[in-house]
Order: sequence, then C-alpha cells, then structure tokens
Amino acid sequence: RREAIRMAAQLAKEGDIVLVAGKGHETYQEIKGIRYDFDDREELLNAFNPA
Repeated sequence: RREAIRMAAQLAKEGDIVLVAGKGHETYQEIKGIRYDFDDREELLNAFNPA
C-alpha cells in the first residue's frame, strides 16, 4: 500500500487527482491478524512532500 501511494505521487502530473480509497479513518493496517501502524493521510503527505 505504501509503495502504491508513493508510485501514484511520483506519476502524478500537475492537474491530476490522486485518490486513495479503502482505509478511511483507520490508522493501522492489519496483516495476518497483526496490526501495524499505517495512516493513508500521513503516507500521502510524505509522498508529496518528501523530507
């Protein structure tokens, strides 16, 4: 998911809209019953404004 968000940000051109759907307000991603910290909003901010 993180890689997909980063790729979308890299491919976006001026005037494009990047839509990330599915997780909404959740701040974690559950994989095989284990919850990992993950926030789509934070990932989007980092993807478009790298440090």
